[in-house]
Amino acid sequence: MNTELDPHLQALFARAEQPIDGDRFLSDIMSRIDRHRQRVLLGWSLAGLVALSAFVFVAGPVFAAVDLVSRFLPVSLVEVESELLQMLLSSVNSVAAAAALGGLLIAKFFRWIFR
Repeated sequence: MNTELDPHLQALFARAEQPIDGDRFLSDIMSRIDRHRQRVLLGWSLAGLVALSAFVFVAGPVFAAVDLVSRFLPVSLVEVESELLQMLLSSVNSVAAAAALGGLLIAKFFRWIFR
């Protein structure tokens, strides 16, 4: 086993034992925190601006698509003559029910594939 001390490590420890100027250290840390806070604020502001502009450009087509889908989902798949049967089967006799069932089957299929 080597009992000699490394001169480079001794020099590092010797420099580390010097006293730190507390005021300068504190002002450096606070300026770094302020710069970081300004960068974070600028980043969030830019992200919000981009999201707002994307919403403005996409809002019209998205609302039109939602309106179209909301008109199309309650349409009956099979016409039922009896009003009582129409009310009883309304939850399963619609485009919405078929879409929900299709979505569940696709999710089940993907879970089965990627086990």
